[in-house]
Amino acid sequence: MKKGIHPTMHADATTTCTSCSSVYAIPSTVKSQQVEICSNCHPVYTGETRGIMASTRVDRFRKVQALSKEKQEKEEIVKAKKKKA
Repeated sequence: MKKGIHPTMHADATTTCTSCSSVYAIPSTVKSQQVEICSNCHPVYTGETRGIMASTRVDRFRKVQALSKEKQEKEEIVKAKKKKA
């Protein structure tokens, strides 16, 4: 191996989770780093659902689709009333 081209490894590097404030000592090329979610608070590992996963694109699409259908039904009722009059 060539000397001087490899990054230095820090054995005492710390990784901090920003959502649950857990601190891990993981060897890394940077001395300190932050992650948004870790194995301590990730829904896959904990078996919980969180607000992050509550509103998906599919849910929003279904909501808009239902509102559109309601609006069309109301318009049909109004048109039917106008024909009777």
